[in-house]
Amino acid sequence: MKNIFLIIMFFLFSISRAQFIDKLAKKSGKATERAIERKLEQKATTTTNDAMDTVLDNKKSSKTTTSSNSKGKTTSKSSSDFVAGTKILFEEKFSKDAIEDFPVNWFTNSSGEIVNFDSDATKWLQLSDKGSFTPLNISKLPENFTFEFDVSTSDNFNFYSTALNVVFTEKVAKTDNIWNTTLKRNKGVIFNIHPANSLAGTGKSEVSVISEKKEILKNNVTVPDFSNKNNLVRVQIWRQKTRFRMYVDGKKIWDLPMAFSDSKYNQIIFFIGTYKKTIDKFFISNLRLAEAESDKRHPLIETGSFSTNEILFDTNKATIKSSSITILNDLGKILNENSEIKITITGHTDNDGDEKSNQKLSEKRAESVKNYLVKNFTIGSDRIQTYGKGESEPVSESHTEDGKKQNRRVVFEIIK
Repeated sequence: MKNIFLIIMFFLFSISRAQFIDKLAKKSGKATERAIERKLEQKATTTTNDAMDTVLDNKKSSKTTTSSNSKGKTTSKSSSDFVAGTKILFEEKFSKDAIEDFPVNWFTNSSGEIVNFDSDATKWLQLSDKGSFTPLNISKLPENFTFEFDVSTSDNFNFYSTALNVVFTEKVAKTDNIWNTTLKRNKGVIFNIHPANSLAGTGKSEVSVISEKKEILKNNVTVPDFSNKNNLVRVQIWRQKTRFRMYVDGKKIWDLPMAFSDSKYNQIIFFIGTYKKTIDKFFISNLRLAEAESDKRHPLIETGSFSTNEILFDTNKATIKSSSITILNDLGKILNENSEIKITITGHTDNDGDEKSNQKLSEKRAESVKNYLVKNFTIGSDRIQTYGKGESEPVSESHTEDGKKQNRRVVFEIIK
């Protein structure tokens, strides 16, 4: 009898909570009303189910609640090599902004408002469609930085609705706060994220790079950890000079070694296109920009090129000496870890012997290095192009033994 009484009490709690939702909804716009209603209903349902399980002496279900029920806190779901910067340059939790107001120190050519969910104190910026949302307190993006934010959507977000776009670019004029001017700018790195992929119950992401006012790179991938079933994630961006990495809940989604140029990036813009349904909404919170350390892993990754005279060959041959295996293995691991990278390998010789023979020898040595990497690291041969320069491009004097040693080298470069 006691168990039945407790069950009835929890159902009455759910009804009372629904009445509270109705009152709260009248104070907000329709989109926010419906988003809050669904999330509170889910919260109430989860609470009731858990209580009933306890009353009936059942074990708590092993099913994980979706992130739409847990606003305000995200944790990495897998091991990650992401390292957040420690010197904070910008942080935004909207703590000083009132509910239903557009935040201070932000620009928009659309509309938006601060909202919160459940009893959680976390404040979110709800982004309306057809507009840009730009934090005005960011004036510089270092060549090494991390940028993080939480993103969520309304439930059952439509596949045909806009993605959330984020732009890193250079602001030249004071009025440069709108995303659609980016294509008119000289440089830009743009990525987006969307919870609905038409082919599966997962999200998707797209990246494009602007150089000299032209789009030079565009690609897309699926995002398994962002979906209508798991619609709250933390997005983490890590720039290390030219390199762009993107993570979702700690899982690496993008790793592009040559995305950023030497442009003076100093602006971040969020951009929303058109929502297919009026109830569709994106929300962002807990933004953090920090200066990060440079890439210490390998010169090829950090600078895009690597020259070495430590890959040794038998005299006048293209046979690689065993003492060179360590450096080749390091390069092989780097290429395996960065499967999107394509490189050139160029062989160089000293000026001993005739020029024609040295040219052929340099070509064969570059090909030997490629063959080693392809064979031992299952790297696709189409990822590596080989060239030979013979003795034509010395980097040191050619009449001393030390100078000749410097000239006998192999150069690796990432194809942009």
